[in-house]
This record gives sequence, structure tokens and C-alpha cells, in this order.
Amino acid sequence: MENTFEIKSIESEVEIEKCFNVALVLRPHLKKEVWVSTIREMVANEKYTLRGIYDKGNIISFVGYRIMTTLHSGHIIYIDDLCTLDSYRGKGLGSKLLSYVRTIAASKKMDAVVLDTGFNNHTAQKLYFKNGFELSAVHLHAYLK
Repeated sequence: MENTFEIKSIESEVEIEKCFNVALVLRPHLKKEVWVSTIREMVANEKYTLRGIYDKGNIISFVGYRIMTTLHSGHIIYIDDLCTLDSYRGKGLGSKLLSYVRTIAASKKMDAVVLDTGFNNHTAQKLYFKNGFELSAVHLHAYLK
């Protein structure tokens, strides 16, 4: 029987904990001891939402996003995180999660789905272009640490 990789809400502390190793693929600087509290803070204060794909009880891919309004893009969904375990890449999970978010945005008659990606993250860029995203800005940081 083929796995359909259903997308599910991630809300409980246990579910959030299961995302940590997946998040490390994209963000290796993260610290496990503050992972759950950071996600909880983002959910409470920034309307951060997590949706994940499971296989055999483990989260193998997830998307984290926020619904927001900006002057430059209007009413949008901003994707903060799109992560998939290396062993599950190439199975269409990223595209499935992007399609899921785009469907939410379309159903709410939003203006866009927006995300940032690293300049050297060519694999992710190919995925985004394949899924209808286009370059429209350069994201800059002035780090304070």
C-alpha cells in the first residue's frame, strides 16, 4: 500500500519536539533545549502555524508559516520554514506542503505566498521555481550579535 503522506497539524509539545531533527536539516544552529519554548512563543505571539507530514509516527517534513499583512506584498502567508529529512527528499513532500499553503492562501483570497531562501540553497530554489515562485526581492539582515 502506497503512503499518501497526509498533512497534519502540529500543536502538542510531543509533536513540536518531533520536528526538531527535521528543522536541523535547514537550521543546524538551533538548540534543542529552547526549541519547544521558541515554537510556543512564535505560535502565541506571531500566529506561527506548523503542519507536518508523518511516516511511521515520525515527522519527516514540515512547513511553518504566518498569516500577515505587509505594505510591500499585501495580505500574505509568509513561509518561515520548509524542511524535509534528507532521506525523504525527492518524494514530492516539499511540493505537497507548498501546494497546501497556496491552497490556504487562495481560499482566503490572499495576495501572495512569500518566503526567503539562502543564496546558495540551489536545491530549494529549484523546488520553489518549479512550484510557481519567482524572485521579487533581496532580504537583508543587520545582525546584532
